[in-house]
Amino acid sequence: MTADADAVEYTRQHWAESGQPAADHFAALAALMRTHQLMVNELDRLLKPHSLSRTAFLLMATLLMSREHTRPLGQLSKHLMVHPTTVTLVIDQLAGRDLVTRRPHPTDRRTVLAALTDEGRRVVTKASEDLATAQFGLTGVNDALAQRVTAVLGQVRTKMGDLD
Repeated sequence: MTADADAVEYTRQHWAESGQPAADHFAALAALMRTHQLMVNELDRLLKPHSLSRTAFLLMATLLMSREHTRPLGQLSKHLMVHPTTVTLVIDQLAGRDLVTRRPHPTDRRTVLAALTDEGRRVVTKASEDLATAQFGLTGVNDALAQRVTAVLGQVRTKMGDLD
């Protein structure tokens, strides 16, 4: 593939030729951002029939994987790396559709739990099936490549302090 055919390589080449610093890192940024945008567009398209945003889906998927399908709101914010206000807003929207409920923590009065309802489990499971059919936005990427991407990004995340 030539620089003319690949926007990221074109960007790297012209960034370097114009004397800008760290061309390889700039190209890595461009590659990640383009990949992210391609995935976001596909995920949004696939989640639209379920009337779910990406954040709502990820929040519900987190609850689905959690013990008793519940999680404190504060943990959801940290896990999803979104502002607590965003979690509150999404929980409000999902509760309005009877997909999640709020309930008090059994031993800590200061903590509110979000819990998936039976309908919430049904919706997130169906959305997950649809996303899996489309390879979670990585259309055309086989299992081996998906594993390599995960491993490489794990190395990057470690260098950036996300993993210990």
